[in-house]
Amino acid sequence: MSLGPPEVILAADLGAGSIRAAAIGFDGRTHAIARRALAIDEPAPGWAEADPDVWWQALCQTMSQVLAGVTPRAIAITAMTRSQVFLDRAGRSLRPAIIWRDTRAAAEAAACARWLPIENPATAVNPFHTLARVAWLHHHEPATFDALGAVLEPKDALNLRLTGVTAADGVTAARFDDLAPAAGAPAWLSDSLSRLALPRRMPWQAVGTVTATEAPFDGLRGLPVFGGAMDTWAGAVGAGAVAPGLAYDVAGTSEAVGLITAGGARVNGLVPLPWTETAFQLGGPTQAGGDAARWAFELLRLSGALSDAVERAGRIPPTRHLPVFLPYLAGERAPVWRTDVGGQLSGLTRAHGPAEVMFAVLEGVAGAVDDIVRTAEAAGTTAEAVHICGGGARSDAWCQLKADVLGLPVVRPREVETGLVGSAAAAAVGLGVYASLAEAVAAMNGPERTFLPRPEHADAFAERRAARKALKAFALAHPLGP
Repeated sequence: MSLGPPEVILAADLGAGSIRAAAIGFDGRTHAIARRALAIDEPAPGWAEADPDVWWQALCQTMSQVLAGVTPRAIAITAMTRSQVFLDRAGRSLRPAIIWRDTRAAAEAAACARWLPIENPATAVNPFHTLARVAWLHHHEPATFDALGAVLEPKDALNLRLTGVTAADGVTAARFDDLAPAAGAPAWLSDSLSRLALPRRMPWQAVGTVTATEAPFDGLRGLPVFGGAMDTWAGAVGAGAVAPGLAYDVAGTSEAVGLITAGGARVNGLVPLPWTETAFQLGGPTQAGGDAARWAFELLRLSGALSDAVERAGRIPPTRHLPVFLPYLAGERAPVWRTDVGGQLSGLTRAHGPAEVMFAVLEGVAGAVDDIVRTAEAAGTTAEAVHICGGGARSDAWCQLKADVLGLPVVRPREVETGLVGSAAAAAVGLGVYASLAEAVAAMNGPERTFLPRPEHADAFAERRAARKALKAFALAHPLGP
């Protein structure tokens, strides 16, 4: 006897280079998935832009492809963050969106920072900050600025087109909570700040229901649309990082790392955010991850595929005589937030070959994860395990190396590309299918394997951690020249 079409969450994950949509069941099963490539425009050096209307068309197309044979119960979207969509008062796009890697607003960031005395570099205004880019618009495109009705993250712009409701999620928007200008701040700063005030919904709270008339959403009218959150949140939550004491590592081109805390603690160098129904987090992105491994693979001209080289190098037994690497190849973000620090490679001898150097690079990336987790622990929460996801989680050797470097269990979920699952889990909580995010994730994407630290190598890794700490001190004390 047929039980009928499965009930699913329609989830989408928008990145700079592609969008993915999927129909995900309440057990975490992916019933259908579709992908469309996207392009980034670079109209000037340092600029990165995209057309939000293309994102909407891509969402319509990919959602159409995953609807066959399922019964949708809700929509939940995650997307890249630190990117801005500029809309008029009718919700129409005024200009291309500015993408996270764009650096045009450096001067405006410095001007904003003079009036916003924020001690924590992780929450200070930089060229990637929404406020700096709105200020850039004020100075360089005043007509567009005057027409602004809202400045939205990409996910929120798609939610607006789905529901007609303007809102931001309470996780991502919390990064604006430190923006309190000093007395005497110029009018342009106040005008720019006013554009950031939006109603907030947590990821599992409904923004509204589908009112869009374009296919396929014309056939989904009334379907609830949940707030969703930025890609780091969706990925980490989808991997199971939902309780105090659990850390996460979203292992991609760079690493996004954090520690879940019971209260809203703060530590300089890390971003504090609300996280679940009752918990918070301290964390931030690094500047190197899979990108550092790719750099080393190409520099060292290792044979075979990158994934094979990572597995081979990651399995080298650690000794105090292997080289040590600090992965500041493009400066460092959390917890350092410096662009003038450089990578360091120490302890090379003629006995070392490319595999030993690759080992040091992989270990150095793991050390950057360790640096964030240990910095977060200063707020009073001790890390008990690290939940890992993203492309870097596919490597058994690198997962084991991270467990050894951090001295913590590294938990890999069944599905390592967790952004879609995390979004779907939030919607499932909002629908009342599960009572909490923890319950939802346990049912939808439980652990596949846990990598335990190897006690026989603990002393060697402790010595090597001390060596990286010394290299970090040297790098911070000797900034790169102009």
